[in-house]
Amino acid sequence: MKVLVLRFSSIGDILLTTPVVRALKRQCGAEVHFLCKAGYAPLLEHNPHIDRLWLLDDDLGKLLPRLRAEGFDFVADLHKNLRSFRV
Repeated sequence: MKVLVLRFSSIGDILLTTPVVRALKRQCGAEVHFLCKAGYAPLLEHNPHIDRLWLLDDDLGKLLPRLRAEGFDFVADLHKNLRSFRV
């Protein structure tokens, strides 16, 4: 199973997603990808449960075709706003 976790910003909220990422990896054996704003990458780049970290600059439109090409089985939208809904 290939999963994309979305949480674009907010330091505390991003850190609170780490148990979700760990559970997806350990309990489901998922390949876990995570999408956040580039400025928050240092919070996640060394997380052993994240297989790929996607970084969002200002233009989500440029990133969308690449994300869709990945063929994710599941998207966990932990940001829940209009921008994340586009993914």
